[in-house]
Amino acid sequence: MAEQVQVPDDGAGSTEFFRFAGTYNGYELQGSFEALATTARTVRERWERTGHLGDDVDELRARLFFEARAFRHGGYGRFDKRPIVAALVAGIRSLSGGFVPSRRTIA
Repeated sequence: MAEQVQVPDDGAGSTEFFRFAGTYNGYELQGSFEALATTARTVRERWERTGHLGDDVDELRARLFFEARAFRHGGYGRFDKRPIVAALVAGIRSLSGGFVPSRRTIA
């Protein structure tokens, strides 16, 4: 059974949110950077259009991973205060019951 990681609480802060984002290797699990970017764009556009992120935990984790990578390469402020980041973490927690498998690499 895959190692389970706890989804951070809303008030956990930037470090925990960023660390959690790294428990999903979006490059490998989505198949390529291009596929990851497509998934991430789909989630963001759905959220902007409807206010709903979707019900697929892997898609939400892929978007969170994408957000973390973008933040690492030029983000500013606090990662946990980005509205989509907070919404993604809350959505993942709600859909998963608070625990998800660590998917740092493909087994």
